[in-house]
Amino acid sequence: MTCPLIDRTYEASGLGAAINCAVGLGVYSDHLTATQAMTHLGDEFMPIDANVQLYKRLYNEVYLKMYERLKPLYQSIQDITGYPAK
Repeated sequence: MTCPLIDRTYEASGLGAAINCAVGLGVYSDHLTATQAMTHLGDEFMPIDANVQLYKRLYNEVYLKMYERLKPLYQSIQDITGYPAK
């Protein structure tokens, strides 16, 4: 891995929603303008070279399998709460 991971926002999904809202309300004319105004670079994080194989193994052997295994639980949450609507 050679690209840095840069993040300043802890609630990226909320920021994305706010950007969409700002464009929808006409505060900004388009998403590019809104994104440039509403986001800022934070600290730069570089993967530790010695851990790259560990990261790849965790991703391939664990994270890729998580959704399929959690899918029945997500369905139960939907059945119990009715959200999101079917």
